[in-house]
Amino acid sequence: MTPQFANLSEFLAMGGYAGFVFGAWGLSLAVIAGLIVRAILAGKHQKARLEALRQEKDASTNP
Repeated sequence: MTPQFANLSEFLAMGGYAGFVFGAWGLSLAVIAGLIVRAILAGKHQKARLEALRQEKDASTNP
């Protein structure tokens, strides 16, 4: 099996498509990271909301 690229700089140039290839990878990673952060924040928000509802329920059942 022969290597596709002769050296590292040729690999990084990607035959002239490096901007597209690395840009696509970067955008994909940014979107995935954003979705992870959004899920974490939404989970924290829902936990706080659930706790507030539990406290409200306890306050209404124990006057």
